[in-house]
Amino acid sequence: MKKLKNYKIALIVISALIVGGGIGFVVTGFASAGSIDDSFSFQYEPSSPEPIEELSINADIGNIIVKYNTTETSYFAEIDVDLKIAGLFMFGKNYLDFFNPSIEWWAESSGIFNLEVLPDVWFDPSHWFKSYEITITVTLRTDVIYDIDATTANGATEMSVPDEVILNGTSLTSSTGTVKLTTLGNNKFQGKVGLQTSTGNVDLFTKNTNFTHGFEAFTATGSLLLNYTNCIMGADLTGVVSTGNVIFKSYNMYYSKDIDLNLQTSTGFIDAEIYQYTNMGANVTGNVHTSTGNIDVFYRDNLANTGVRFTSSTSTGSINYTPHATMDILGNVYSSDNYGIAIYKYTFTLATSTGSVYANGQSAQS
Repeated sequence: MKKLKNYKIALIVISALIVGGGIGFVVTGFASAGSIDDSFSFQYEPSSPEPIEELSINADIGNIIVKYNTTETSYFAEIDVDLKIAGLFMFGKNYLDFFNPSIEWWAESSGIFNLEVLPDVWFDPSHWFKSYEITITVTLRTDVIYDIDATTANGATEMSVPDEVILNGTSLTSSTGTVKLTTLGNNKFQGKVGLQTSTGNVDLFTKNTNFTHGFEAFTATGSLLLNYTNCIMGADLTGVVSTGNVIFKSYNMYYSKDIDLNLQTSTGFIDAEIYQYTNMGANVTGNVHTSTGNIDVFYRDNLANTGVRFTSSTSTGSINYTPHATMDILGNVYSSDNYGIAIYKYTFTLATSTGSVYANGQSAQS
């Protein structure tokens, strides 16, 4: 009986130590809570400028914003880093406890910027409770042609291109975050343009822009919003999602050669709107596919030399075509009455396994 009593006393003492230690740990953590705020600026001015300047921006964490200068500058690029690290046990800490030194972030000779986070230290509680707020702003010159590759592992990537700016290849990537590209008009991409994220949305808003080598966008979990106004497409256009929706809008696209238009998702709906009131220049073969979800296509043209045809299929669902005087319905085929003699053609395959297909078309009669 005495042994049992001693055992209970020992348990009480150990529990008290654990609870007391835990309370002390928490109290100490909050007592030393705080934040680290720092800002850094880097300039890129190559000794021997190239016709196309290649810039690579990489971050383990943080939002990347690419923009253009509003005032004249001698720098070919300027990078501003604003970082805030907040959490418990921050007393006596600085950014070097979490990041590599700033002088190692920028390799001016190669045009490569890397913001690298140090690995977490398991025995340092400041690494357990921290949060980051990081913004990397890249400012470019409007009179320089760049090849841009911007990648962040955790954060958003955003780029805005002002009027009358020319770029070469452009790649914007995020592992976890939104990717967004906006062009304001009279722009030209001399190389391929690609937007990609693993978890997040991809948004494109572009007008009066020439995509000489086509365009592609991918996301694993998220949605695509692709919006084109008076643009030129010089190669295939692809938008692919694993889990999420695809929204595609095209107004008066010009195609400099025959292309494939591929819009696909595994789980989600696809909504496409196509308006063709100007000469399209070439033919488009459209593949619009989803495994689980509906497909909805709205099409309009007023050109006698332009026709459209939709061929649809579904395993579970229905095929729904909107009748119109300019459109013929024959089984699962929905086509403009001038499709056979049209000079330029949109030819679509609409396919879903579980879901319905809706198409609403109107085309000028020959």
